[in-house]
Order: sequence, then structure tokens, then C-alpha cells
Amino acid sequence: MLALCFSLVMFAQEKPEEYFKKGIAFSNEGRYEEAIEFMKKAIELKPKYAESHLHLGVVYANKKQYDESIKEIEKAVADKPESITAHWLLAMLYDKKQMKEKALAEWQKVLNLNPKDEMKELAKKHMERLKK
Repeated sequence: MLALCFSLVMFAQEKPEEYFKKGIAFSNEGRYEEAIEFMKKAIELKPKYAESHLHLGVVYANKKQYDESIKEIEKAVADKPESITAHWLLAMLYDKKQMKEKALAEWQKVLNLNPKDEMKELAKKHMERLKK
């Protein structure tokens, strides 16, 4: 009984932010499997954790698992629709997967969020290329 209580107390103390930070560290070291494990744990503890979904998507993209990457970044966008970075990455992934209409829609969302001038110009260039 005491062990069960201790386990519950330890679980209650787990913080998604700590798993997220460890996941980022593993990702930065190229240790993608460990990064995935820690990002998933952060999401398990906090399902609407946009940053974890976003970075998990980036890890999957680094592993060239684009379908998984898209799923995670779509979740990040759903949780935090004002994220220019999430829309940007999603546009790039849709473009990579030759999903032209979805890519264009995401580029437009990037522009609607009023990015800095350099990002705005790059987004416009991507849109022009996709419209050809």
C-alpha cells in the first residue's frame, strides 16, 4: 500500500515541461528515438501541449516520417492556431508531400498572422511557386 501511495505521489509530481526539455535535448543531440519517447510522455501528461506536438513533429520530419510529422504539427496548430512557426512547418510539409492546396492554405495562414518582413516575403515566394 505504501509503495502504491509513493508511486501516485511521484506520478503527480511529473511535469510535462521537464519531459519536453529532455526531449529537446535528445533531439538536439540527434537522439531521435529518445526525443520521441520524452515528447510523447510530455503529451501524455498534458495532451494540449502545442510545443510538444510541434517539436515531436519536427523530430519525425528529421527522421523523414512526414505523415507522422504532419499529424503532430496539425495537433500543434489546433492547440495554438496563432503559431506562425507551426503553420510555416505545416506548409513546408504539405508542399513536400505535394499537397498543393493544403500548402497554399497554410502559407495564407502564415501571412494572415502578420509575420516579420523576411518571413512574409518567403511565404509569398512559396505561394507564387505553388500557384504556377
